[in-house]
Amino acid sequence: MVDQTQHHSPSVFARKPVLTGIAVGIGSLAPHFFLPAAASLGFAAVLIGLIAGVYFGFAVVNGSPRDQFVEFNVAGGFVVAGLIGLLLWPVALPLAYFGHALWDFAHHNRSKLGLVAIPQWYVPWCVVIDVIVGGGLLAIWRVDGLI
Repeated sequence: MVDQTQHHSPSVFARKPVLTGIAVGIGSLAPHFFLPAAASLGFAAVLIGLIAGVYFGFAVVNGSPRDQFVEFNVAGGFVVAGLIGLLLWPVALPLAYFGHALWDFAHHNRSKLGLVAIPQWYVPWCVVIDVIVGGGLLAIWRVDGLI
């Protein structure tokens, strides 16, 4: 039988959120250097939806029905932004990443804003990733003539 009172040590992400956020951000951005324009847009659109969906997961585990409703709809808004970037206006994708960084910051002040509880380390970790990917996409796509 497993002793359920054991505590696991925090993950490397929790111990070093900025450093691991930089690594994940660069890793998430790297494929865009090699992908054709259409695939790069598609990858960026899928990734922003995936990133935004994590907060819905936190709401399912930790939140109230209201939290779940808010996070599901906000994640849906980022999915729509991804589709707009993919189909109509590519600059919407980097802007969505920057917008998600703002959503991360909103969770830092969750007690004032009434948002779902998330691990403390997650806010800086995700902000770093969002800013690296958003800024990197602007730079890469500018050089490639996509925006």
